[in-house]
Amino acid sequence: MALENSEVLENLIKQKTEIENQIETARVTYLKILGAIDALSQIEESKEGGEETEPEAEETVEDE
Repeated sequence: MALENSEVLENLIKQKTEIENQIETARVTYLKILGAIDALSQIEESKEGGEETEPEAEETVEDE
């Protein structure tokens, strides 16, 4: 049994919407990962620059 053009069009539009949602989710995840990489890179760079200080002088940050 052949599908009608209207059915095929409806299915394609649904698929397009699903893919657009997946792309947006992936984009948000990508941006979060970029932010985490940037933050951790800065932390590592500051550790490398501050190795001359004693461990007691380091400041710890508590979870909020």
